Amino acid sequence: MKSAYPSSPWYHLQFRLPVPRSVAGVWIFAIGLILLVMLGVQMLSGIVLAMFYVPTAGSAFDSIVHILRAVRHGELVRNLHAIGASLFFFACYLHIFRAMYYNVYRKPYLKMWAISVTLYVLLMITAFLGYSLIWGQKSYWAATVITSFARSIPFIGDTLYTFLVGGYMPGTPTLGRFYVLHFIIPFAIVAVTIWHIRTVQSAFAHARKKTFSPKESQRVLFDFRITENDAIKLTLFLMLFAWFLFFAPHYISSADNFIPADPTLTPAIVAPEWYFLPFFSILRCFPNELAGITAMCAAVLIFYFLPWLDTSHARFRNNSRLVKAFFWLWVANALFLGWLGSKALVGPDLIDGFSDDDGWTRAASQLSTVIYFAWFLLVLPCRRLLERQD
Repeated sequence: MKSAYPSSPWYHLQFRLPVPRSVAGVWIFAIGLILLVMLGVQMLSGIVLAMFYVPTAGSAFDSIVHILRAVRHGELVRNLHAIGASLFFFACYLHIFRAMYYNVYRKPYLKMWAISVTLYVLLMITAFLGYSLIWGQKSYWAATVITSFARSIPFIGDTLYTFLVGGYMPGTPTLGRFYVLHFIIPFAIVAVTIWHIRTVQSAFAHARKKTFSPKESQRVLFDFRITENDAIKLTLFLMLFAWFLFFAPHYISSADNFIPADPTLTPAIVAPEWYFLPFFSILRCFPNELAGITAMCAAVLIFYFLPWLDTSHARFRNNSRLVKAFFWLWVANALFLGWLGSKALVGPDLIDGFSDDDGWTRAASQLSTVIYFAWFLLVLPCRRLLERQD
């Protein structure tokens, strides 16, 4: 009987990896390939930029201006790195939301999920360090505010702050530390990414109850049908990347960051890049600094505990419509938290008591923070009662 699969040499070189149904369709399994391509773009463009960047308080911003104006194709490389970081996180959030929607954190995906969250944490650290290296007005004050919160940590706060900043306030020692870490951590990300791909292989194999031979286990290429779908969706994503790169290179940048850092002039609104805004909103909505740091760290680290917080064992087809509605409410609330993080924090404080202050963003941030954690601590533990178990 004639095989339904092509018999080309390219097909035989590939490793036909079984994948679950959740990777098809609108959720695009290609997000994984997109993230790999964007990681390569960030690594290559970052190495080029590192050749011209000067990590000192007096020369950091001027070196970036030099890259933009004097280095051959410097503006293109710098925009590749800056825009690529934003689109990298955009694809990363899609990847996380898809995994959460399809419950790809339960057995046999526990190890894969833990490594994925670790990758996300490393990406956040690397992006924060890179954003601070611009040494523009907004990035300088964002780094100043974030690092100052370390002082509120009991016992080790002052020591940790001195280690991070290298003095009494951000300056050349801070840039030196951030520059070295920003250059080294991506190589750790590459290593963890390879580990992640191997866990994807073994997890999907376990899900399909298939045992691979030792020779097959050494390969990580995917089935040709998945690869073709990936190529189409990757092309569409790169078209979006090219549109930002050539037609709107500064659309997702802040105008304040094109001003050299001035320690004597504080901007009206101190906020990081858009992909940090939900966590920044959680951080600043608490009247106590330690409570804010604890809540922000918990908002990220709680993803590690998803497999144990979710008490349901139902397959995706048996997921409750109510639970799905709560999930999309949580996604919308996360986006709203990000929008609140870009606004000035004004209005009454619901924790310390109501006041006559004008505005509403503080109260809204606190309520949105409660909704954010309610999904993890209230909805997921109760899923078992709402869904038919397999």
